[in-house]
Amino acid sequence: MNFDTVIARMPYWYAAKKCVYLKSPVGRGKTSTMSRAPEIIGAATGKNMGFVLISGPLLTPADSVGYLIPRKVTGEHGDHMESVYTDPFWFRTLRSQGGKRLDEYDGGIILVDEADKMDVDVKKVIGEAALSGRLGPHELPEGWVVWMAGNRMNDRSGSTKELDHLINRRMEIDITDDIESWHNWASANGVHPVYRAFANENVAVVFDSKIPEKQGPWCTPRSLVEGARYHDMLPKMADGSLPDDPTTMEELAGFYGDAAVASVFTFVKLEREMPKFEDIVADPRGVRVPHKVDACMLVSFNLAHRVVMENVDPVLEYVERMPKEFGVVFGKNAVTKNSKLITSAGFSKWIRANASLMTQIGGYGVKA
Repeated sequence: MNFDTVIARMPYWYAAKKCVYLKSPVGRGKTSTMSRAPEIIGAATGKNMGFVLISGPLLTPADSVGYLIPRKVTGEHGDHMESVYTDPFWFRTLRSQGGKRLDEYDGGIILVDEADKMDVDVKKVIGEAALSGRLGPHELPEGWVVWMAGNRMNDRSGSTKELDHLINRRMEIDITDDIESWHNWASANGVHPVYRAFANENVAVVFDSKIPEKQGPWCTPRSLVEGARYHDMLPKMADGSLPDDPTTMEELAGFYGDAAVASVFTFVKLEREMPKFEDIVADPRGVRVPHKVDACMLVSFNLAHRVVMENVDPVLEYVERMPKEFGVVFGKNAVTKNSKLITSAGFSKWIRANASLMTQIGGYGVKA
């Protein structure tokens, strides 16, 4: 199942009150996708949804159920001591997410990340919470469910033994690599157009690369994005393009390896040959249109990355001069990044003139 489908199915999973366990190779984006669950489910249900993220490998049995502490109790027959459990630390959301207790929300998602790496004893505790909502002496508040994310045993990521009775208590979903789902996420999260063009033309490098026999950096969707964000924050060249000096190349190799860096920098250099965005906006009929496929792809991503309501008309005028397939690339990614664009008169007119684009763009969550 790809991530676009995961997002579409989240409200059903929540309504069914089932434990969902997403499994994939490392670095696919399970955590960032699952963290959107409160937003997506809240929009579908109108509920105030909370979210708690727990790192599974860091849990101990005591963390899972709380700590046993003594308290003094006064009764009609005198005082006596008894032991009670505290609430687990994760019965409250993070301060950045409101810092509220779970029962202050209408419901929510407790995501146990890296669940494959939990100690076996912790798996037993969390597994019962996922099935019944019971957690030692506690019960999860109404509306809260436990979901999980993890890697596979053969991913060399420190997975511990899985227990069959726990597998039988949850719905396991294997994540399928999908470039379109990744582009949707990358559009919404501002990944630099150079890296998006690279991923589009090098799917095998980004998604199909194997864990190296000799340990070291290698390219995954996560490591590519981490490198892209670092690269984008560095001082730009005089023409505004990404730097390609030897030090930068060495740093980026530390994210995703030497082979991928060499391929990425082919696109970095290609960026300098492309027409500038400012020139396109100033003279959409006069600026040259590239002829090579990879160059057109890069221009399409760059335009989608930078277009806003104020310059959408000249950008569309330029896009009209490009081959139709790149209009689809531009349209999908522009409205994924900023859905308000579709409300502009120029964009609406462009879609009517290119009716075949409506169906394709509509599949990307665009609201007219």
